[in-house]
Amino acid sequence: MAPKTMKSRTKSPSRLRPRLRSEPATVRKTGSKVARSVPVNKMAKAPFRGKPLSRREVSELRKMLEQERDRLMAELETMEEHAPEVEEQVGMDIGGGYDEDLADVASSTFEREKSVALETSVQHTLTQVEEALQRIEDGTYGRCLRCGNPIDFARLKVLPYATLCIRCKELEEKSSR
Repeated sequence: MAPKTMKSRTKSPSRLRPRLRSEPATVRKTGSKVARSVPVNKMAKAPFRGKPLSRREVSELRKMLEQERDRLMAELETMEEHAPEVEEQVGMDIGGGYDEDLADVASSTFEREKSVALETSVQHTLTQVEEALQRIEDGTYGRCLRCGNPIDFARLKVLPYATLCIRCKELEEKSSR
């Protein structure tokens, strides 16, 4: 390693260290132009990155969303067909008309709670799919709702109702911990 020279020691430490993310933007003159460094933590002012979806990609994703909507609606219908059986079991448990073991009552209660949770999850996913289809109609599909940058096609292919780009989703998950 080469020894440090006197010149390198005389430079001010502030010019050598990188600017921290929380530091405000600075203005410096470079010749006759003024250069402005942009703060990294300002998501709204992040430069446009990525390419918007093509018509073919949107068409492919619309088809995927419509198939997913049909699948979820069929699943909800199936759940509703089994709902009378669950209601009948509730009447038996509450009424105590049968001599049931406490474990049997707990097991049937668990099954009812599980079916309610599954139905709620399917309804939530169906709502997200319908909102994504509406965004396609509005012309806003494929854009991150937080920063406005395009959402990568590969991400939308895996999760076609995604509303955030990978970067914003990671930030959201970090902040929720």
